[in-house]
Amino acid sequence: MEKQRGQVLVLLAVGIPVLLAFVALAVDGGHWGWRTIEARNAVNVACVSAANTVWHGGNGYSAFQSSLQENGIAPEAYAPNEGTGLGLTRGYEYEGFGPSIRTALKYEIGTFFLQIVGWDSLPVVAHERCTTTGAFITPIAVKTSAFNDSLNNGTWIQVVGQGSEADIDSGENYRGVIFPFLWCVEGPGNYTPDTNCAYAAPFWPAEESPPSAQTLKNLMADYCWAGLCNRVYAPVGMRLATVSGTSDNQLCKAATDAGLTVGRDFVAIIYDGAVISPDPGYGAWENIGVLGWGTFTVVDLQPNDNNCNSLVAVVTGGIYSSLQQIPDEMFPRDIPWDAQGGW
Repeated sequence: MEKQRGQVLVLLAVGIPVLLAFVALAVDGGHWGWRTIEARNAVNVACVSAANTVWHGGNGYSAFQSSLQENGIAPEAYAPNEGTGLGLTRGYEYEGFGPSIRTALKYEIGTFFLQIVGWDSLPVVAHERCTTTGAFITPIAVKTSAFNDSLNNGTWIQVVGQGSEADIDSGENYRGVIFPFLWCVEGPGNYTPDTNCAYAAPFWPAEESPPSAQTLKNLMADYCWAGLCNRVYAPVGMRLATVSGTSDNQLCKAATDAGLTVGRDFVAIIYDGAVISPDPGYGAWENIGVLGWGTFTVVDLQPNDNNCNSLVAVVTGGIYSSLQQIPDEMFPRDIPWDAQGGW
């Protein structure tokens, strides 16, 4: 009997701490899980708020801070920054005019029962990445005849390169791409649209008029094809200079290099199908008129993905008279932490 009693005491001596450890883990683990979900929700809301603010020209970091404070997140959870890029573990990271914002929270929460086994605190970490480009805004302009055919009938249409020619184009140069940052107007400070393009008004990221050919090429690659051409977008009715003298293959490659591959959603300008050539003596800026915007999905690259001459898409919505009318799913939003290309 004494032996059995001793065994029971030994079992109790061993079992009670183990039981307490499991109870502690359940209680503190549940609390930690709830606080982690809370942090993830808070950083998601703050990230999207910052991205939307940047998209509309405001201060993203201020929006990020305000959102977190409204959700009860203390400043030490997001400042100072720790790490960078994929390795960001705390803070806010945005390179001016970049395509995305990275945000992260990191802080400790006190434990209750786990202090019994020496754990006084548990780490709470959460991160989120969001687009600042809204929809994948592209330097593509699609004629209304093709747009309406696709919208009404589901027709696949060629929007860049071969097959994207204008209905009316005396120079026969147009292949689906425009310069969103060159507005054809009557003069400096006078933004009345002008088919003769008396003055090609430069907007961000362009700074000079007229820019050099190399400058245009670099700006298109670094900003517009990256989805950032909505920083200053042309109003309905504005005339935009068209891209000419570039091969179908070069244009299609630029689009795919930027992330316009099969399945990708994007936004393009809709125009009436006419490319206007200025009268003699007004320069060479052929131009189109903005009717609005449409949403599209890439469905094919012809003749193949690795060496395309034509980007093929189907219309999913439009015509929208402003970027703000584009459906919510195309607005700035959370994206994968390690996403590549445009969004």
